Amino acid sequence: MTEAPDLATPIVGWRVWLMGWDEDGPTLVSPVAPFTWLPRVATTAGCRAGCPQAPTWDCHCGLYATADLRLVAPMVISAGAILGCAALWGRVVEATDGWRGERGYPLVLFAPTVDGDDRRRRDLSLARIRSSRLPGSRPGGLPVAATTEALGRRYGVPAHPLPAVPRLAVWESDVARCAVAVREEAARGLGARRLGDRDADARFARAVDAMLAALQGR
Repeated sequence: MTEAPDLATPIVGWRVWLMGWDEDGPTLVSPVAPFTWLPRVATTAGCRAGCPQAPTWDCHCGLYATADLRLVAPMVISAGAILGCAALWGRVVEATDGWRGERGYPLVLFAPTVDGDDRRRRDLSLARIRSSRLPGSRPGGLPVAATTEALGRRYGVPAHPLPAVPRLAVWESDVARCAVAVREEAARGLGARRLGDRDADARFARAVDAMLAALQGR
């Protein structure tokens, strides 16, 4: 490195991906620019406008994340996007509703599935159309529960299927409160989890379970 990074610890925020596919299995693909977040490797931001190092203050480049889950919930509901917490580090620019980072990697994933009734299949039809246009995707690229598990194994992070996509009103209640706890624990315990701290793993798992229960109305 030729200069010190902006932050000594990662910023953690919520973001979404679409489902992609390559010869080794499911992948996470940016919903804006058609590039893949590779498994087990930090994703580095680029800039289509030609910025020499993304992100910059006077451009929109960078890897996006937000502190407020409710800002990305509509895309999960209407387009069947994969929701997740991601760590951002390196150069990090604070934006209006979150951050734009130089490097990133997912920490936990929540994937709407096509298991279930026809109503949810119709709700996810937009994502199926968008997924089919992504490089490396396969027809009907939305995950079933088993694909979600494979996605988690491939990226080495917890991945949870969402067999029912809750209405927006649900995200406004207990889910928003639980999402704060998930994001805070994802950030606070990141170093300890990487070192194999089982207590940190258990705290993170409890926060995620509470959010899943709130999403399912339990």
